[in-house]
Amino acid sequence: MAHPTGSDNPDPAAIAPFIAELAAYFDRPLNPDYVGNFDIELNLLDRAQSEELTTILQDGSLVTIHGGVVLDDGNTSDHHLYLTRGPFAGGILFLPHDSDFWNVAFVSLDAFLDAVKRAWETNTWLSDNHPPTTPLHRDPAVLGKFIHDLLDRDEEREECVIQSAIYSLAPVDPDLLMRLAVHPNFLYAEAVAGQIAMYPALALRPLAQWCSEHKVGQVAGAGQRALAAIDRLGSAPARDGEV
Repeated sequence: MAHPTGSDNPDPAAIAPFIAELAAYFDRPLNPDYVGNFDIELNLLDRAQSEELTTILQDGSLVTIHGGVVLDDGNTSDHHLYLTRGPFAGGILFLPHDSDFWNVAFVSLDAFLDAVKRAWETNTWLSDNHPPTTPLHRDPAVLGKFIHDLLDRDEEREECVIQSAIYSLAPVDPDLLMRLAVHPNFLYAEAVAGQIAMYPALALRPLAQWCSEHKVGQVAGAGQRALAAIDRLGSAPARDGEV
């Protein structure tokens, strides 16, 4: 049976615009300034190099489910991948080798290339030119369904996909957030608490409180930060015209 995410048999019409964008990108000549600058982890790949490295990484669930194609190899074992299918199609996934924080760092190929240009112009590491926070997905309902489907499948190898998706999830669906928070993988709860801390709302206080009392210390710490963010909302003075 095909996976509900479309990872086995993606709709050709749905992925066609992203395949075309990627093909057009590789058809353009590479800017030599963006190749071989390993001191700032800046080394974009041509089509053949990308295909070779993508094949090596193909066993990873994050790569297969999202149809990821490797764009760079800065000699750090960290990579940026263009995503061709699923809810993040057209976005850029950052895949670090020594962290469990895999996130969709850029909403588009153009945004990634803007960061590449800034890294070159300022002589700073490419990863230092990521947005300060993970961009939220444009449609929480679509992303929520994607996460629910993965939770229903309950495949251990796909837990990294769920965790990565939480970092792009606007915390607006308490039922989904609680389903994630009570999951045996405590990293989900930590990620949920982190999202609440960044995007606090008074209605999410019970969930933040639950996370703050978690038996795992790093989840409890994240929950306490979420509570503090919500409490700051409650103590903020009303602005003119508000009651």
